[in-house]
Amino acid sequence: MKEILHLSQQLGCIMPLFGVMVGMSSAVAIKVSAELAASARKEAGHADRSLTGQIEHWAKLGRAAEAILPAQVAAALKRCAGDLQAIEDESIRYRALDALAAMQTLTPESLRQKIGLDQQIRLEPDPENPGGYVQISPSGSRIRGVMDGRTFVPVS
Repeated sequence: MKEILHLSQQLGCIMPLFGVMVGMSSAVAIKVSAELAASARKEAGHADRSLTGQIEHWAKLGRAAEAILPAQVAAALKRCAGDLQAIEDESIRYRALDALAAMQTLTPESLRQKIGLDQQIRLEPDPENPGGYVQISPSGSRIRGVMDGRTFVPVS
């Protein structure tokens, strides 16, 4: 049984609504295993993301999961590789199932608040301008623009 796939699907449905976070103008080099890089490169091709974009996407999913799942449950999910039946401790297995079920009731807004994204500037696709974006501040003000690489450029 692969309930963790359901978790990914739930977060995958919610996470794109967060939009792209901005304000991260500098990059930091990190080392990841060759196995993780190969897996991310494969998934990035399916999702039309760069290798970096895919790893950032996974990091955001992990951040969301950690904010919602109790630490013991998160650790058990990592160990079981997505197969909840492989969790030997029955109480943790049931807590994992309960936590995954509870995630289905979260709204995108409540999840943004839970992991602190409601206090950050974000970008969302502009429905009135294909290829354009709308920058949304924590106060709710909106500015239309385009992306120049990883930089948001307002347009009038």
